[in-house]
Amino acid sequence: MKIPSASTTNLSEMSSVERTSETSHLVSANNQSKPSYLNVFSNICALLFTGIIFYCCFKNGASLFSFHPTLMSLGWLIIMTSAVNAVTPGDLATEWMPIRLRSARHWVLQLVAVLIILIGFLIILSNKIINDKQHFQSLHGKFGLASFIFMICTSLGGLGALYSLKLKEYLAPIYTKIVHASFGLITICLGTITIILGTFSAWWSFGEVLRYTCLILVLLIMILTVLRPSLKIYFRLKERLGYSNN
Repeated sequence: MKIPSASTTNLSEMSSVERTSETSHLVSANNQSKPSYLNVFSNICALLFTGIIFYCCFKNGASLFSFHPTLMSLGWLIIMTSAVNAVTPGDLATEWMPIRLRSARHWVLQLVAVLIILIGFLIILSNKIINDKQHFQSLHGKFGLASFIFMICTSLGGLGALYSLKLKEYLAPIYTKIVHASFGLITICLGTITIILGTFSAWWSFGEVLRYTCLILVLLIMILTVLRPSLKIYFRLKERLGYSNN
């Protein structure tokens, strides 16, 4: 016998429109999603890329700057992508988890990613100040600032998604979740583009083979991370707009 989830039983007294909005999760029920190995492949690419960056940054010794690329790679490409994967339908690592546990995993990983990226951001600011260099002059620096701002805004927007039921008088919960997820995917794209630009900056002196290997790895990570959530957002939005027009 199937036991209804807590989120469903708590909504039994809501109207049909509100109940549909809340239970139309961006994460499908466990028995509706099929395991996908795309996230596993994405994680392998992230580990390979981060390993290359660690090698490049520390092969000639450590400096303050060495910790900026390594922390950014770790935060954006391993931790944050894992946070997105945690709430991606069919994720091999989390498909067995209840939706609330997957959401909690997403929150914890996201918080860790934000802290790591914040430290990496402060390191590059400190390095610029120490070396008396201007801030955010290159394309890499400008994209980095934009991705950092989007990351903070998206993280704060996650509070709206978490308490979407309390905000239902202003916006249906499903739309709150869609907005948060959409901004999250934009943030991921900005962060990965920033990392790509970093490998094409004046800092890179490790050869063209490694440069384009990193380019391919990061592009694969970005595509594999955002593809399934983007499709999920599209179909959920199409479903809701179709429902509203009926």
